[in-house]
Amino acid sequence: MDASDRRLAVSWEPVEGATGYKVAARLMNGVEPFAWAERQAESPPYVIEERWATMSGLEYEVRAASINADGQSEWSDSVSATAPALRPAPPDAIRIVTSGPYRVGDIMEVNVGSQRPFANRSTFIWSVCDIDGPQCDLLPLVESQSYIRFISLAMDGKEAQVQVDYDKEGLSYTATAVVGAVNPSASDGVIETHLHTLGWEAVQIELDRATGGAIEPLGNDLLIVTPWGRIALARSDGRVEQVEGRVPMNLGGLQGHPNSEAFSSGLFRVADILLRQRTETLWELFVTHHYFTGECVLFRLSSTTVLTEGGTPSLSPSWKTVFDADPCMDPAGHGGQQAGGRMLTDGSDHLLIVVGDHNQGELAQHTGSHLGKFVRVDVESGATEILALGLRNPQGLARDADGNLWETEHGPRGGDELNLLEPGGNYGWPTVSYGTPYGELRYDESIGKHEGFVKPRFAWTPGIGVSAIVVNDKRGFPLWEDDLLVASLSGACQEAGCAGHALFRIRRDGTQVRYVERIELGRRIRDLAIMPDGRIAALAGGGRILFISLFDAQHAD
Repeated sequence: MDASDRRLAVSWEPVEGATGYKVAARLMNGVEPFAWAERQAESPPYVIEERWATMSGLEYEVRAASINADGQSEWSDSVSATAPALRPAPPDAIRIVTSGPYRVGDIMEVNVGSQRPFANRSTFIWSVCDIDGPQCDLLPLVESQSYIRFISLAMDGKEAQVQVDYDKEGLSYTATAVVGAVNPSASDGVIETHLHTLGWEAVQIELDRATGGAIEPLGNDLLIVTPWGRIALARSDGRVEQVEGRVPMNLGGLQGHPNSEAFSSGLFRVADILLRQRTETLWELFVTHHYFTGECVLFRLSSTTVLTEGGTPSLSPSWKTVFDADPCMDPAGHGGQQAGGRMLTDGSDHLLIVVGDHNQGELAQHTGSHLGKFVRVDVESGATEILALGLRNPQGLARDADGNLWETEHGPRGGDELNLLEPGGNYGWPTVSYGTPYGELRYDESIGKHEGFVKPRFAWTPGIGVSAIVVNDKRGFPLWEDDLLVASLSGACQEAGCAGHALFRIRRDGTQVRYVERIELGRRIRDLAIMPDGRIAALAGGGRILFISLFDAQHAD
C-alpha cells in the first residue's frame, strides 16, 4: 500500500481466471471499527479515494478479493496502515466562534475561513478529541463541504481539541485548536422559573453517534431506544441496563451503500417509540424508524412485545411491520431528513402518526403520498387514513385533557410552529411558512406569512429547533396544570448573553396561547416524557437523561 494526499493505492497479485476484483477499506479509529466500504476493481493496483483515506494520523484496514466466473469471491487477509501526518496549518487556522464556558450538549461553531482560498471542491474533515486521549475518537470523520462547522460537545469533564483536514491551493493540511474544558453544566441542580423552582438529576447513558432516539415510561422505569435501534432501561434508582435485541433497520445493509455516511450520521434513525400495556407484565412496543430494503429507504412503523416478569424486561425477537410510508426513498436523495414520526394512541386499534416530508416538500401537498401528513393507522391491518396534510418536520405530538391534538414542527430558517391538528386541515407546507427559504436572498410578499392555510397557534422566529411536546398533568408541578411543555434543540433566544438550550412552558386558555416562558436547561433536548410520579424525563444532548422535579431545599446536598 502507498498513501498520499487523499489517495490510498493498494496492489495485490493478479489471480488467474478472475473476472474482476473487490477492494474494501475501513477506518479503525473510534469506539469500534467503521463498516467496510466496498468498491469494484478491474485489476491491481486500485486507488481508494474515500473521504477519510489519508486523514492525518488515522489508522485504516484494507482487504481485497478476486471474483470468479460464478460471481463468487473470498476476501484475503486484511492489512493495516497509518495515514501520514499532513502539513501543519498555522496555529491560528481554526477560529472558535462560540465562547465558553462550554457545557455538555452545547453547540460550538468553529471555522477555518482564515485559510481561504481553498482548493477547488475542497472537502473539510472534522474531528473532536479528548486532548489527553491517544486518538481523535469522540467525533471522528465528519465530512463537510463548508469551512464552518457546528459541533455538539459531549466530553463531560474533559478538555477538547478540534481537528480539521482541508485542501488549499492543491496541498493538504491539518489544523488543530484547543477548545477548553467541557463541563456537565454551568447551572446543574437548581433552575428558577416563574412559578416553580426546579431541581434535576442526570443519568448518563451510552448513545449512538447519530441523532434521534426516544424515551417512554415503562412502569416506574424509563425505556430508551437509541437512534440506531439499541434498547436500554433507566431504572428509578439511576441504574441503566441494556435490553437484548434491537429495532430491525438493516443498518448493516445500508452501510455498504455509497450514500451510507449521510444517512448513518443522523438521517437514518429511530424517530419515536410508544408503549401500550396489555397485561400487568406485557407491553406492546411501537417504533417509527427508517428501514433499508437493499435498494431504497422506507419510513416504517414496527411493533413487538416487551415482557416485564421478574422485574427484568425481555424483548420479543419477533417484529411486525405495521405500516410503510409511501414512497420508498432513494438514499442518494438524502430522503431521511425531516422525518417526523411522533405517535399517539387513538383508541385500542389505531395509532396517530405525524410523518415528515423527508426533504421532499412537494409531496406534502399530494394525497397520494404519506410524506408530510397526519396519518391514522389501523395497527392490525396496516390500513391508513390521511387526516391532514402540509406538514414539514413534525417533532412532537400530544393530546390535552379536552382531546385537542398539539403538534410541534420545524420550519425552514425560522418559523418553528405549534399547531392545533384537526382532521381535514392543510397546514401549508411547502407553499407557506413564517420562516424563510434556506440559501435564497429574495423577497416577495408571501415570505414570512401564512395566508390561505391553517395558521399555527404560535410560531418561533428565530427558530428554536423545536422538538418534543408533552402536557403537564399537575402531579409533579401543580402550578403548571394543563400547560404545554415544549423542548428545543437550538440555543437561539431573545435576550443578550443567553446561551444553551431550553424548555418552553406554554400557558393557554383552551386552544389560545396566552404566554410562553423560556426555562434554560443548557443542553439540547430531543424527547420528553412524564413519569408516573410526575417528574419530567428529558432525552438530552451528551447521552444523558435528565429527571426534572420540584426543588426540595430541605433535602438538597
